[in-house]
Amino acid sequence: MAFTVTLTAAATRPLAKKLQTELPECHIVSAPVTRSRPVSDPQVSSYLNILGRGEYSWVVITSARTVKYLQTLLATEPPLTTFPQVAAVGKASALAASKAGWNVTLQAGGNATDLARCFANLTPSPSRPSRVFLPGSALSKPDLPAALSGLGYQVDVCPLYTMTPVCECPEEYFRADAVAVTSGSNLRALADFGVFSPCTPPSAHGLVCIGKPSAQVAADLGLKVCAVAKTADASGLAQALRSCLTP
Repeated sequence: MAFTVTLTAAATRPLAKKLQTELPECHIVSAPVTRSRPVSDPQVSSYLNILGRGEYSWVVITSARTVKYLQTLLATEPPLTTFPQVAAVGKASALAASKAGWNVTLQAGGNATDLARCFANLTPSPSRPSRVFLPGSALSKPDLPAALSGLGYQVDVCPLYTMTPVCECPEEYFRADAVAVTSGSNLRALADFGVFSPCTPPSAHGLVCIGKPSAQVAADLGLKVCAVAKTADASGLAQALRSCLTP
């Protein structure tokens, strides 16, 4: 009998398609429980001017969604003559930035801690500016900017979007053998919808997290996690799901 895995990422996301390829023995159902909406930061115009003047040494990209929102903002600005080097938190964000035509020179393993470690391993260059532009989600934790500030960078944090729950929880979550969660905001939404609670037994529908950040949210909510992916990609998620679904 094929297992049914419900994934919080949209079916159009490369992750969904790759996960189905990695797990041909499972039925992967994509059912987003959150949606993004833009937010307006009062300093965004100032940050874009700094970007246009070439005063940033790095643009840090922590999600593929960030690329979309940043591209939308840049489309309303005078064309940039140059774009800073990009540091991406993982494969998906690196791919999105590369498709946008940006030069990804630093790619971490999928989480903010690893990205901060990558910056710590860089050899400082006094000839380059040490200012970092960090656009992204309004829900992002302050750990990464704090770590970069500790390394001597001036960090400009600019929220471009936030995530809000969908109006109604997809029924697929209550019928799934396992639920693969791709972000902390998705997990909070599922908890609010009643899919998971501290009283939910692991055997009901196994909770699998794509990485440590979402697993930490689970811990904060008192939820039982069946498995955590060792790498924040389809391969890592598939391996975690197999360990959860295999007796």
